[in-house]
Amino acid sequence: MDGNMGSPPAEGAVAADGDESVAASSTASELTRIFNSAGIVPGRGYLSFNPRGDDDDDDDDEEEEEVEDFVAVDHDDATDYSYLFRRPSQGRPRTALDDLHPFTSVLTLSNVDDCVSVEEVFPELERASRDKFVYRLSKCPELTLGIFSLPVLNEHQPKPRPELIAHIIATRTSSPRVTEASMKVPADWQTKKRSLPDAGDKEYLGHEDQGGTIALHSLAVKAEHQRKSVGSTLMKSYIQRIREAAIADRIALLAHDHMVPFYESLGFKNYGPSACTFGGGGWFDMILELPKDQIVE
Repeated sequence: MDGNMGSPPAEGAVAADGDESVAASSTASELTRIFNSAGIVPGRGYLSFNPRGDDDDDDDDEEEEEVEDFVAVDHDDATDYSYLFRRPSQGRPRTALDDLHPFTSVLTLSNVDDCVSVEEVFPELERASRDKFVYRLSKCPELTLGIFSLPVLNEHQPKPRPELIAHIIATRTSSPRVTEASMKVPADWQTKKRSLPDAGDKEYLGHEDQGGTIALHSLAVKAEHQRKSVGSTLMKSYIQRIREAAIADRIALLAHDHMVPFYESLGFKNYGPSACTFGGGGWFDMILELPKDQIVE
């Protein structure tokens, strides 16, 4: 979603916008382009991601549960969904998150329908449209991240398809905050690299390749998988990936008042009511600055 107006009980929720019509195509080979765009170069071995972030002091808080490492394997085998796996827990009781056998992955056009399904957790007025997912997964898939649940492989049965249970969708903007323009889909995006602002506006529409701010439009967790630390795990992993890649100055999002404490616990600062009126308004600007001298080792 691109805004979170009276959303259901969720671990994380941000903002969903309007629509325009576009066509979709998909290919697993997009992963090479995605990793290159994100500055991530998978080698012949393993690339580790630790989604704990910097604030793991509050071990008693359910939202702040200890999170295991994620491991990425060469993406040549992307079609069997096994290139990103969660390491098995060691030395502690299994959690509800462990039981999902989760792994993280950037998303591609092949995940459009999955994203539409996950987005249904939000009120209809706040959901991102299918056209928005096609646009964002086409223009900047490297700014996305999903958690998939890997079903147990039973003997003598076909390999099950992993289920997307939570996603983060984002674009770039030159504005320090999420704006109405950053949430839009330019009508001519398939033929033009950049789209001019609306009359009277100063900001380009939609994704800006050189924008220093990552505008996070949706953090959504399927209803049946909420209260399992899925949202906090995904968000911590995403923040660390962006920090380590050093590809942005900040991450910005919109949140309703009941979600403000959740984002503050992840390091975001509340800058007060947002000027955005999407979905009926009532948003707060949340921003996480990413100083270049504070890159996580």
